[in-house]
Formats: sequence, C-alpha cells, structure tokens
Amino acid sequence: MPMYEYACTKCSHQFEELVSASGSTVVACPVCNSGKVDKLFSTFQRVRVGGGGLESAPAPTAGRAGGCCGGGCGCG
Repeated sequence: MPMYEYACTKCSHQFEELVSASGSTVVACPVCNSGKVDKLFSTFQRVRVGGGGLESAPAPTAGRAGGCCGGGCGCG
C-alpha cells in the first residue's frame, strides 16, 4: 500500500496516510475528522539495504544540464 501526504482544507493539518491500491480507502483528517483533504505532491527517499541494516541514501540533486551530476546520484 502506498503512503501519501495530505493537507486538511478545514484545519490545515498535514498528515500521511497508507492508502489501498484499490482506491477504497477513505481519507479523513486525524485532527478534525474532516473528509475534505488535498493530496500533496511529495518527494520520495531512496533506501539502500546493505551491511545488515537500512541506510538512507540522499536523493539526486540537480546540477549540470542533462543529468543530476551534483554528486548525489553517483554520476560525478
């Protein structure tokens, strides 16, 4: 199940919610219980598995034209 970020249009509270892939999940604000929420655009974080545990890897950063080449993706 994917996790999405939402903002309540009634009280402005921002929260995350696991949502069923079938779309049957009803999303409501956990603070005011309003069903009027907006889905937010969010970035994702890549996670590398190795060395016996999870290690967070930085997201690629914008750099020169034509690729990330800011060092975050390992191309530079």
